[in-house]
Amino acid sequence: MVRTTHLQKNEIALFRMLRDQFLFLTRGQIQRILTLETRWLNLRLQKLVAKGYLGRRYRLDRFEHFQSPLYYLGKRGCELAGMNDKEVVAYADRTRTYAERAIPHLLTIYDVVLKFILESDVSRIIGSEDNIWRELINFGNKPDAWIQFGGGEAFVEVDLDTEDRAIVESKLIQYKNFRDSGGYKSIFPDCDFRVLFITTSDERIGSLQRITSSDDVWFSTMDEFLKETLGHQHWLALHGFYALPVARTKEV
Repeated sequence: MVRTTHLQKNEIALFRMLRDQFLFLTRGQIQRILTLETRWLNLRLQKLVAKGYLGRRYRLDRFEHFQSPLYYLGKRGCELAGMNDKEVVAYADRTRTYAERAIPHLLTIYDVVLKFILESDVSRIIGSEDNIWRELINFGNKPDAWIQFGGGEAFVEVDLDTEDRAIVESKLIQYKNFRDSGGYKSIFPDCDFRVLFITTSDERIGSLQRITSSDDVWFSTMDEFLKETLGHQHWLALHGFYALPVARTKEV
């Protein structure tokens, strides 16, 4: 007799997030969803992998991450999430072949998106690979994400201090032109326009602020963004500090 695995509500939520928003997640990110102590989390992840609900690959991109696991939907997890055979094959191929060099940036974006999901009522997320950005020929940027949450909307740009200031400046000009031309309002009517620029340090923020001409670009370090509540007044813009208009705190 095969013993069934009783799945918790948060685990079902995890499977849906992996299906809809995240290619894979770290153990720490999953801990934020399942809210388990480390010992119990490790035991539960081992069981979910053994039962085929989750799969696992190991990072090789940097020494400090060597052999750190990334988790994604296993075959049973894909079936439970409602994927058909073709979708399962395509999903497995993406998790297997995703480039190591791109993983640090992807996981940092996921840290931001996950915080929105866990702390607000998110109604829509458009990721960087969505076709909409390629179709908007009058825009020119490929945002890390656009999020519609309880209280407003925002573009998300995650900066690891690897791009030259000239590249960032060009990106900010493209955002300003998209807003000023009316292109944004035509695609996202009745939606707020703001760009959340999350980067590595206060020094980097100071450098980038000198090339910023719009009060719609809000800056924060990643450490502060993750530490504070989503509605905390810590976003620095041209005319002062701002807080996101989060409608309420969400419990998963």
